[in-house]
Amino acid sequence: MGDLREGANEPFGEEDAEGDSTRRNSFPEIRAASTAAADHTPAEVSDPTPAAPVLPEHLREVHAAAIEESHRLAARFTALAPSFHDTESEGCDEDVADAELLSVALALRCTRTVADRILHDAHVAVTQLPRTLIRLGSGEYPAAWFDRILRRTRHLTPRQMEHVDAAAFLWPTTLTTEQFHQRLSRLLSRLESQQETPAHVTPEGRRRVELLPTRDDGIGCLRVIGPAPEILALAQRLDSAARAVQAAQRHALEAGEAPPMDPRGTVAATAMTASLALIQYDLLGGASLDTDGVQVPKPRFRLNITVPVMTMLGGSQEPGLLEGTIPIPAAMARELAGQSETWYRVLTDPCSGAFLPLPAESYTPTRAMLEHLRLRNTTCAVPGCTRTTSWASEADHIEEYNRGDPERGGLTEIENLHLLCWQHHRAKTAGLIDPTRLPCIPGLPGRTAWSIQDRVTVIVRDNEDLASPYMTRELMDSWTRYQAQLESRRRALERRKNPPPPPY
Repeated sequence: MGDLREGANEPFGEEDAEGDSTRRNSFPEIRAASTAAADHTPAEVSDPTPAAPVLPEHLREVHAAAIEESHRLAARFTALAPSFHDTESEGCDEDVADAELLSVALALRCTRTVADRILHDAHVAVTQLPRTLIRLGSGEYPAAWFDRILRRTRHLTPRQMEHVDAAAFLWPTTLTTEQFHQRLSRLLSRLESQQETPAHVTPEGRRRVELLPTRDDGIGCLRVIGPAPEILALAQRLDSAARAVQAAQRHALEAGEAPPMDPRGTVAATAMTASLALIQYDLLGGASLDTDGVQVPKPRFRLNITVPVMTMLGGSQEPGLLEGTIPIPAAMARELAGQSETWYRVLTDPCSGAFLPLPAESYTPTRAMLEHLRLRNTTCAVPGCTRTTSWASEADHIEEYNRGDPERGGLTEIENLHLLCWQHHRAKTAGLIDPTRLPCIPGLPGRTAWSIQDRVTVIVRDNEDLASPYMTRELMDSWTRYQAQLESRRRALERRKNPPPPPY
């Protein structure tokens, strides 16, 4: 088996570069061929098989649009690549890099996390896939193919990416998508098997826990990833514990005793044991985390589920909101509210949905003020940042508080406060991002103007409760219909009391 060191021959097989099973190439030969072919059509593209499919008239515009998509993707990567900052390199100013990232996010109209991924893709495309990028820009290479290469090669080294670029540059456009996927998978499999330390062997690649995006029906997913033997052992321990609890529930029911592990009371109410899946879920949810003596601070915020009052009363199916961002169905919101011992009232403007402000008190915001700020901005207030304010955030004065002379500085009031993640709090202190609170317009959510590196400016409105205006309209419409019904009944009663005279 070959290796990936300089001068090593045949690190991938016969079909990877040329598509001809009778010819074998070493990397030096491929590099020379692809360099010579950089300014003209590669040898394989001269295949007499036409690259473009024969299409009916109504699909030719679709094909032309796909070619234009390749042009635009290549142009975007080329334009974005200079904005990339390698935060892992020595001498990189993380605050400057993050300010540039926020600027890119505003330009792309996406979040900071998405912009970071796009910037990294642009950097890889320009610096590590330059020859394949040329074919993308010419329209020969489908955008979907290039995107798949980027997604499948995120774990490869720059040296390995050279080999991917050399091979992919020479693949003919006469390939079907399935043939392209096969070639790419085969190439990546060979590269990964030849590297000294495969990506999946590193601690980060082998073991991690991921919170997946919440579905629209309010269902979330926590995924545990690790070496198969460890995951299998964990699953077996969980299964054994669940089966033991289920057996204990069955024996308790037969003896007329209170069943164990019945937090919802459903086992006692139905006289049926819980399913293994539900018991496993309860075991995980109630497990204590062994931190080896490390003190874990108490949560700074409570977990908020905001439910419209009409939904609580069963008069509406308007969904609730978990942490202000995740919709949950009305039935689930009512169920969770019924299980809670304490409810907190949240006041909003009935027309705009703006959260009504709380009074100013001292330099340190009160707990109620912090909760209000979290309702107003469920993520870091900096546009493009998606870090939640529930887990790690810092209260910040938009206009700096003057400790020596408080009357000359910004006040500790809702209109002069927001929650920032620690990184953007530091960037604001360094002057890389500068917020300015704009004058309030009565009845409307507040606004903040953000300046990033004195180059990008954007005005952001506060979050508002989307349910309030909707519920207000529903109530007004219901009242209007009720009034119309009363008027209709009054007229009908009047006609019965005073019938019109008979016609002559």
